[in-house]
Amino acid sequence: MIVSQNIAENFKEKNRIIAKVVDAGKEYKAGDTIITALKASTVELKAGELLLIIGPSGSGKTTLLSLFGCIIYPSFGEVWIDNLKVNDLTESKLAELRLTKIGFIFQRFNLIAPLTALENVMMPLILQGLTDKDARVKAATALDKVGMSDRMNNLSNDLSGGQQQRVAIARALVTNPEMVLCDEPTASLDLASAGIVMRELKDLAKQGKAVAVVTHDARLRPFADRIVYVLDGGMSDIPVEEEIALK
Repeated sequence: MIVSQNIAENFKEKNRIIAKVVDAGKEYKAGDTIITALKASTVELKAGELLLIIGPSGSGKTTLLSLFGCIIYPSFGEVWIDNLKVNDLTESKLAELRLTKIGFIFQRFNLIAPLTALENVMMPLILQGLTDKDARVKAATALDKVGMSDRMNNLSNDLSGGQQQRVAIARALVTNPEMVLCDEPTASLDLASAGIVMRELKDLAKQGKAVAVVTHDARLRPFADRIVYVLDGGMSDIPVEEEIALK
């Protein structure tokens, strides 16, 4: 009975909604013209899930990721992070949410060139107010987990693309965020390297993180638990098994 209860609790925790956009979209005004970057959309991001957001360039997928990441405000609709409605939060409150709840992995890594791998990973911890000593210990542990402990004192420009990607992953995870958002993390990688990155992200989802990956790379579909397709600012939400059955 206790075992069954634990299984049920673990299932519930892994399916917990970490973030959601509800009929949310984004518009920009250019002179007298209204440009719709994302039409009204409703999408949930759950713990223990790797969500793939697929679409061509300019389709609105990065706008959707930016709403999840509290980088932009919606023009309409609602954005929720962990049962907190973020629409009316101040910029400083949004920054606090990004720092404590969300890890970002960017296509071009966005590492700070004059800093070492260790110092790059320390940065979000320093921003959280940790002492230099505590931040150094946590950052070293995070780098060790991605197999970069022997490169932690290297400058980012002295690292290969794959090594920079691992440092970026360590930096995204060092604050133990509930949600990891990835913008084209495999765009410049060959199939073998892309597979390594996606397996690492899949492992994060298995550990209970909510992971969302924006991509136009159809090779990544087998790694997803769920796929959202974005085209011309609109979307459809199709489970992986149904998507495969349609092929």
